[in-house]
Amino acid sequence: MSAARRRGTDAATSAAAREAEARRTALGVGYVVVAGALATVAAWPIYGSWRVLLVAAVGMLTGLGIVALARRLPIRGAVKWLVVVAATVAAYLLLVVPVAIPSAMNGPAAWLRGIRDGAVGIVVGWKQVLTLSMPMGEYQAVLVPFLLVMLVGTLVAGLLVVPDRRVSPLAVVVGLAMSGFGLAFGSSAVSTPLAIGPVVVPAPRELLVAIGGLVAALVWLLLRSRSARAAALRQATAGTVQRAGLTGWPAFRRRALAAVLAAAALVAGAVIAPAAAGGVGRPANYRSAFGVERIDETWLSIEGDTAGVERLRLATLDAYDGETFHVGTGDEASGAERFSRLPRAAVRAPGDAVFTLRVGDGYAGIWVPVPLGLRAAPDFAGSRSAALDDGFHRSADEATSIDIAAIRGASEADASTAGASAAGAVARGLASGDEYAVVAAPDEVEALDDPGTSAQLDPEEYPALTAWLELQDQPRTAEGFLALVERLRARGYLSHAAVDGPDAAGWIGGLGGGYAFLPSYSGHSKARIEALFTQLADQQRLAGPEASDAALVAGVGDDEQFAVAVALIARSLGYDSRVVLGFRLPDAPELAGVQACSDVCRGAALTAWAEVSGGSDAWLPVDATPQFAVAPSLIQEGEQLPQHPTTPERVDAPIVDPPSAQSESTDAATAPEAEDAVIPPVVSNWLRWVALSSVSLLLLVLPLVVLFAAKALRSRRRRHDPSPEVRVVGAWEELVDLYADHGLLSADTTVRADTARAVGRPAAVALAAQVDRAVFAGDPPTAGEADAAWALVDEERAALRAGARARRRLAARLSFASLARTLRPARPSRGPLAPPASPASLEEPAR
Repeated sequence: MSAARRRGTDAATSAAAREAEARRTALGVGYVVVAGALATVAAWPIYGSWRVLLVAAVGMLTGLGIVALARRLPIRGAVKWLVVVAATVAAYLLLVVPVAIPSAMNGPAAWLRGIRDGAVGIVVGWKQVLTLSMPMGEYQAVLVPFLLVMLVGTLVAGLLVVPDRRVSPLAVVVGLAMSGFGLAFGSSAVSTPLAIGPVVVPAPRELLVAIGGLVAALVWLLLRSRSARAAALRQATAGTVQRAGLTGWPAFRRRALAAVLAAAALVAGAVIAPAAAGGVGRPANYRSAFGVERIDETWLSIEGDTAGVERLRLATLDAYDGETFHVGTGDEASGAERFSRLPRAAVRAPGDAVFTLRVGDGYAGIWVPVPLGLRAAPDFAGSRSAALDDGFHRSADEATSIDIAAIRGASEADASTAGASAAGAVARGLASGDEYAVVAAPDEVEALDDPGTSAQLDPEEYPALTAWLELQDQPRTAEGFLALVERLRARGYLSHAAVDGPDAAGWIGGLGGGYAFLPSYSGHSKARIEALFTQLADQQRLAGPEASDAALVAGVGDDEQFAVAVALIARSLGYDSRVVLGFRLPDAPELAGVQACSDVCRGAALTAWAEVSGGSDAWLPVDATPQFAVAPSLIQEGEQLPQHPTTPERVDAPIVDPPSAQSESTDAATAPEAEDAVIPPVVSNWLRWVALSSVSLLLLVLPLVVLFAAKALRSRRRRHDPSPEVRVVGAWEELVDLYADHGLLSADTTVRADTARAVGRPAAVALAAQVDRAVFAGDPPTAGEADAAWALVDEERAALRAGARARRRLAARLSFASLARTLRPARPSRGPLAPPASPASLEEPAR
C-alpha cells in the first residue's frame, strides 16, 4: 500500500471514529432527555399545573447548556469544576423566580424575596412538598425542588455522557433517580387503571415511568455498545476486504437474547412499580386538635349575635382519590378550586347575622372560618388589614374562603394547624390576633331530593361498602339515604385516638365517666373506610337478623372516617357529596360528642360533616359523628350472643396501653378487632419506608441483576452440555466473551486462530488450537478433553482477575460487551486477497 493511500485510509478512519463518538454522545444526550421527560410524568400528580412542563424544559435546557459550556472550556481540573458549579448557581438564582416562583414577579423587592425563598427552598422545600395537599399547583415555592431535580439531574447525567466514556453508563442511575422524585413525594394512591379494549392496565402512570426508564436505559446501553464495537471493527479492519458475513438462524438467536433481557426487565417493572408507588402516605392533621396540648387552645373568639348561623366552615373538600378528600382540580373540578374576590360592601337583609371573629393562638393558615351565607368579603381590622383584604378569596361554589396574605416574621410552628395546609417556609393566611367582621345570611336547611339514577361510585372498588348497603335493604330514595346514615352513626363508636394515654385524657373526659375507650387509627383512605364497613358487615352477619341495635355496634372511628363514609354512601346512591371541616355554633342542633362554640371555639370543637346534593344548587349538611354510649361487643366466628347483653362500663382498674402510635398517616391500618398484638404505626411507617427504599433500590439494580443472571445461565449452559464437542466449542466462546468484557478483544472473526493472535495471550492461542483439533479431527473429543478446555478457561479467568485492579475487575463484571457481541454475528477475517492455499491448510468457519 502506498504512503498516500495509507494517509488517506488513516484520515478516513479518524473521521469515522469522530463520527462514531459523536453518534454515541448524541445517543447519551437523547437518553438524558428521555429520562427528564419520564421524571416530568412522574412529578405531574404532585403539582397538577402546566408550569411543571416549563420548569422541566428550562431545567433540562439549562443543564445541557452548562454541559456544553463545560465541554468547550479551555481549562481543566479543579478550576473547570469550580466554573461549572458557579455557572449552575448563577443560572439557578436567575431562573428560580420567573420559572418556579411566579408569584414573586411583582417588583424588585418581591423578586429579591423570591430569590431568597428559592435559596431557602433548596433546604426546606422538600418538607413543604410533603406537608402540603396535592395537587399543589404553583403555590409559593413548591416548584423549587422539582427545578433542582431537573437542573442538577440533567447536569450530572449530561456531564457523564458528554463525552462518551467508560463512566457514561452511570447516567442510568441519575436518570432513574430523577423519576424517583415523583414516585417518592407523590400520592400513595396509584393512577386510575387504563382500559385498552378488554385489557385493563393497572397504575398506567407508574408503569410508564418504571418500564419506560428501564427500557430507555437498556436501549441506550445496547446501542452505545453496538456503536463502540462497530467503530472498533472499522478501525481494526481499515483498508481490508470483507469476505462474508454470518446470517440466518445464528444471527436471529443472538439478537433474540436482547429481547429476552428486555422482556425480563419489563415483567419485573410491571410487578414492582405499582407496589413501589403505593407506599408513601401523607400526614392527617384533624386528630391533632384533640391532643392534650391543643384540645383546650383557643382557635377563634366570637363577639356578636350569630343567631340563624349554625356552622363556621373551615374547608370544603369535594374530590376523593382513594387516599384523601381534597379540593378538586382538573377533571375533578366542581367550582371549589376556582377562587375569586368578593365585594367589600355588604348588602344586608333582614335576619342577617353580624358578628366578629378573632383568631386565637390555636389556629393559623390560609383557610378562613366563615359562614356559608357570607354576604361580602370580611372586614379585617388591625395592622395586617390591608394585606388580608387583598389576599382574601372565595371559591366559585361559595363553600370555602382562603387568604394568602403573607405572615411577616412567622415561624413554621406558628403556621401549623389542624385543617390548614399552609405551613411552609413562607407562612400565609390568618395568624393569632387577626380580627374580622362578617355579615352572613341565616343557614337554610332544605329538603333533600331523591338521588340520581346512576351511582357515582364503582361498587367493585368498594366491596365492603357495597356488602353493607345490601344488608340494609334500603330504597334508593332520600328517606333511604337518611336511614342509612342513622344506622351508620348508631352502629359506630366514637374514638379520637389509638392509645388511651395522657394525650387522650382531654377528649375522653369530655365524653363523660361512662365512656369505655377503644383504639381507632386515623386516616380516611379507601382501605381505612373499607375496613370500617367490613367491621359493620361482619358484625351484622354474625349477629343474625334478630339482633338488637346494641349488638350491631362495631365500627370504631371519629368524624374523619364517618364523614367520608357518609359521603361515599351518598355517591353510591347517586348523590353529589363533599366533606366539610369546621365548627358548630349554638344554633345548630345539639349533637352528642361535638362541642358547640359559644364565645370561644377550641380545638375540642373541631368537627367534620358531609354535605349532599341531589343535583340542585342546595346542599344538605349531614352530621356523621358516631355514638359513644354503647361500646362494641365484637362477635367472633361461631360465637353465640348472650341472652341478656349488658352495656360495659369503664372500669377504674389500670389497663395496659396498646403499643404507642404517634403516626397520623392517612394510610394507617384500622384498629384490631381482638386483643392481638398491634404493630405501632410509627414502626409501620418505618417499615413502609424501608420497603419502599428496598424496592426503589431493586429497580435501580434490576438491569445488573438481569445481566449477572444472563451471564451465569449462558456459562452454565455451555459448561454442562451433554456433548463433549459442544462443551469444547462453548469453552472457546466463554473465553472470547471473557476477553470482550475485559476490553481485550478489538475484533472478533470467524477464524479462531486469527482471533487468538489478535488478543495476543498464550491461553487464547492454546485453546484455539485445542478447539480446532477437537472440531476437525476424525474422532470426536472425549469428556476429558472438554474438561481440559474449561480448565484452561478457568485458569485464564483467574489470571485476568489477578492482573487487574479492583475497578477493572468490577467493570468487567458489569460490562455488556459480551452480550452485545452475540447481537452482531462475528465477521470472517479480513485481509489482502492471497492465492488459494492448499486444501490441507484451509480453515473452515468456527461452529
